[in-house]
Amino acid sequence: MKKLSFIFVFLVLLLSCEKKDNTCNCDKPLEELSWLQELKASFTNCSCQISIIQATYQKKTVFYPIMNDPLCNSYQVIVLYDCCGTTIKTYTLTDQTFGDEVTERKTIYTCKTKK
Repeated sequence: MKKLSFIFVFLVLLLSCEKKDNTCNCDKPLEELSWLQELKASFTNCSCQISIIQATYQKKTVFYPIMNDPLCNSYQVIVLYDCCGTTIKTYTLTDQTFGDEVTERKTIYTCKTKK
């Protein structure tokens, strides 16, 4: 029975990922995409501000987490995820194409330090 349930869940996820809508077929991705909820929940220590950004890459909606606290100096690798949580592309600090390729950026969640 467990195998059957796993296969059913896998098929549902697979079929839902085949949709070609640019907005992930939801109005509130942070509330409606389970993998994005899990990413948000993983931000347990916000001593440095971390945000989840929604953007457009190759005419598709993507998401990426980024530490955007000016008081925290760290090396950043930016990983773009599609609507299903699959890695699309990784940008390193030396990659100069990020600004041209990733457009229409907007912050959908910010984990701030608690004072």
